[in-house]
Amino acid sequence: MTLHHAPDDDSATDIDALWRVLARRRDHRHFLPTPVPRATIERLLEVFAVAPSVGLSQPWHVTVVQDLAVREAIHRGFQEVRATEAERFDGERRELYDSLRLEGILQAPVGLVVSHVPPVGPTLGTTSVPAATEYSVVAAITLLWLAVTAEGLGMGWVSLVEPDHLSASVPLPHGARPLAYLCLGHPALDLDEPLLQTVGWGRRSPLSVDWV
Repeated sequence: MTLHHAPDDDSATDIDALWRVLARRRDHRHFLPTPVPRATIERLLEVFAVAPSVGLSQPWHVTVVQDLAVREAIHRGFQEVRATEAERFDGERRELYDSLRLEGILQAPVGLVVSHVPPVGPTLGTTSVPAATEYSVVAAITLLWLAVTAEGLGMGWVSLVEPDHLSASVPLPHGARPLAYLCLGHPALDLDEPLLQTVGWGRRSPLSVDWV
């Protein structure tokens, strides 16, 4: 029989700290112009060295975007997609949509293009779910989000940018396909709850779970 001992003081502190970070994590859209030191960015990117990946494939590439002209080009792509998405809503929902800040591309001093790089040859663990390598990239981004939060910074995932537009805006390795554009910087708002919940767009729902 395995005995499960209570964690020691240090472990309990680590557990409490992790849960605080999980609770504090937000999808930020408002940023201060304060620069993020290169050493901080490099420390955050170390997350990818410890992130899980199917078959230990590590199928990711990160492009750090600080150049304003590049961020402006990415922002133009965002504006096009946002205009298209806006047409999906009408009435009060459209008015609320138009009032929302959905990105911080120009405000955040740092952008991260996180791309999926397909592994060469067969990858262990992907026979039934070939997309597992892409899921690995998303899992790594989630860990990065927690590390950013722990550092007292904020990150926002901009989903309204076409991958092809990102590919045309930044240099990428052969075969790499962008999965995310992430805004990184010092948050301008201290959010106690998700911003979309604060403005009345929606609310978090209880977990749907079955036990079998």
